[in-house]
Amino acid sequence: MDFCSITVREFLEKVGDKNPTPGGGAVGAIAAALGASLGAMVSRLTIGKKGYEDVEGHMETALEVFEAEMSYLCELANKDIQAFDQVMASYKMPKSTEEEKNARQMKIQQALKTAIEVPFDLARRTKNIVVSLERLAKWGNLNVISDVETSAYLLVASYRIASANVTINIKSLDDPAYSKWVKEEMLALERQIMASYDRIMEVISKRNA
Repeated sequence: MDFCSITVREFLEKVGDKNPTPGGGAVGAIAAALGASLGAMVSRLTIGKKGYEDVEGHMETALEVFEAEMSYLCELANKDIQAFDQVMASYKMPKSTEEEKNARQMKIQQALKTAIEVPFDLARRTKNIVVSLERLAKWGNLNVISDVETSAYLLVASYRIASANVTINIKSLDDPAYSKWVKEEMLALERQIMASYDRIMEVISKRNA
């Protein structure tokens, strides 16, 4: 099923049923896409408005990022579901003989890497969006500045979700060097995201004063 083409109600029902997918990873991707959507809305509500003529270039640049990420993240939600299904399928492989055990373990490790790469990608995308969101905090239409704040909250939550999914899968991965690299990269992304988030909140507070 393409989760990009169903209704919001259908998605909620799919998340809430007894199947494990779509789960947290897909929800995180959709949350980040919603954050990007809010950014796109604020950009459009700033472009062409009186008093904001000097910042149209900033809004147009940010809008390009938001639109690209909205589309990408929708597909990433599907990839997250596929990755989880691959992990589950690999664990169900036969293990009666040594040959079967080895083949099963290889498939498990391959599936786990995919299940790590998808939320890792989500974290990177979240960083891209929140960095662009800083433009909106500084120069976006003040009448919809609360939507910038809402977007920032969603993006931080999306990063946390991505981190949780990386962490749970990396525990079973037998590749210490890769695991170390991913953990370091995730921490670097967290620092960048939270630095942007803090700047966004500070600027919004000043503009709302």
